[in-house]
Amino acid sequence: MLQLIKEITMAVEAVYNYMKTQNRPYSVNDVVTNLHNEYNKTAIQKVMDKLVTEGKLFEKVYGKQKIYCVTQDSTYDTNELIRIDKELQSHACEVENKYQKIVKEMKEQETLLASLKSSLTLEDVQKEKIALQQSVKQLTHKLDNLMETTSAVEDLQQSKRKAQESLDEYSHEYLKRKRICVEIIDCILESYPGNKDELYEEVGIDSTTV
Repeated sequence: MLQLIKEITMAVEAVYNYMKTQNRPYSVNDVVTNLHNEYNKTAIQKVMDKLVTEGKLFEKVYGKQKIYCVTQDSTYDTNELIRIDKELQSHACEVENKYQKIVKEMKEQETLLASLKSSLTLEDVQKEKIALQQSVKQLTHKLDNLMETTSAVEDLQQSKRKAQESLDEYSHEYLKRKRICVEIIDCILESYPGNKDELYEEVGIDSTTV
């Protein structure tokens, strides 16, 4: 218990001394980063709320953002207070712009993920490829039998050639779709909170086909 109280006291002193020394507005995330993650965000938020309650810090809300600054004593002139207020507004606008940018990127990634879920999966493409290969194999066998029992060898060879071309076309299309799917997955993984296996499980992709 005494150790916990000591840690809280140290955190309060560290945050207050930093804010007082810098004498400029910061958000909770700023303080966490600038103190080199010595304390987590939850702890810093509690400390700053405590300092606000004690009157050592004051907070201003700009939209969805809370910005904190050291409470100025009466020796500061009006111009200094105006400067600090302008810094608060400027910093809040900067944080809000970053927030909106992240929200926009998240919506774009969600749209891309939804599109991927509704499209043909690699597993479906693989099954289609196997079915086509079996079909071509059966047709090839029929052609070979016909070539042995008919005089129209040239026509049958041409049919066989067309069948081979169809197989090549389907194989090319399969590889093309697979490449597109892999590129989309790599793009999603840049912002996806989990790893590749978790994404595959959520979307319904068999990792052995990728």
